[in-house]
Amino acid sequence: AGNSLLTIAFQILSEKRLRLDEQKKIKLINLLSESSGHTGIAGGQFLDLSYEKIKKTKKQIIDMQIKKTGKLFSFCCVAPIIMSGKTKYLNKFTKIGNEIGLLFQIADDLIDLRGKTSSAGKKTNKDLKMGKATLISLLGTNNTIKYADNLKLKIFKSLKIFGKKGDDFRETINYILNRTK
Repeated sequence: AGNSLLTIAFQILSEKRLRLDEQKKIKLINLLSESSGHTGIAGGQFLDLSYEKIKKTKKQIIDMQIKKTGKLFSFCCVAPIIMSGKTKYLNKFTKIGNEIGLLFQIADDLIDLRGKTSSAGKKTNKDLKMGKATLISLLGTNNTIKYADNLKLKIFKSLKIFGKKGDDFRETINYILNRTK
């Protein structure tokens, strides 16, 4: 599903009918390429597989999960900034996107640990069996939940400058963190 969505994103961005400045299109295509290549999803998936049954540090796990998931969330957060031309927010939303992706990954790992296959819509309890390097395996469940809550608060603090305009973002973040599938 992820590869299909990336293909569609590339097709949309390269369409002549997309009424967007060519420089912005090129910037978005480059960013999407980085998000999906060895510095993004592909690199993160490679690290995820190579970290199995190997003890890794918190920083290594976070870096892997940001590549695996955060870079794509970062693209989604940054694309509207690039399209609007308000590039002063570029670094802020790159960071927020990475952090949201990390929250998504933590929620996914918690679903794998605590969820039921029937309600999650996918096989659960596989991370532990496969020896996956996750924050849960390193920090434990309660400390991972605390870490996620602190990360959420940090993101919310970053969004304060946008006032009510950040409400949809905050709602999405709460949904991502509290989802069950």
